[in-house]
Amino acid sequence: MSSIARLAVVAVLVGFVAVAAADDAATVKIKKWKADPVELLDRPDGTVVTRKPAAELPLEAVRSGQGWLKVAVGGKDYYVEASQARTDLKLSGKPKCDTLTGATGHAASRGLGEQGCEP
Repeated sequence: MSSIARLAVVAVLVGFVAVAAADDAATVKIKKWKADPVELLDRPDGTVVTRKPAAELPLEAVRSGQGWLKVAVGGKDYYVEASQARTDLKLSGKPKCDTLTGATGHAASRGLGEQGCEP
């Protein structure tokens, strides 16, 4: 492969990463904190810096990678596991239709043909 072709491949890959990162940086509304107190970390998968009561945390965060939210508390940014909050995040795409396989090997499907699901 020529160096120009390699450079083109690298440019395309960098473009994909930039688009994926832009999708992750969405602002989300927090409906409710599940834990009290909430552990605040210095970075995703980092160390716990402090714990704050849920009442002291903002109800808005920025999505920061898969499974992490970035919150601003007291002028500093901290990271929180997304599982500690109920948010307005929705999964993209159509939901899968439920499919059950019977003992005879024939598939019985629930929801197949319903609007809004894909097999």
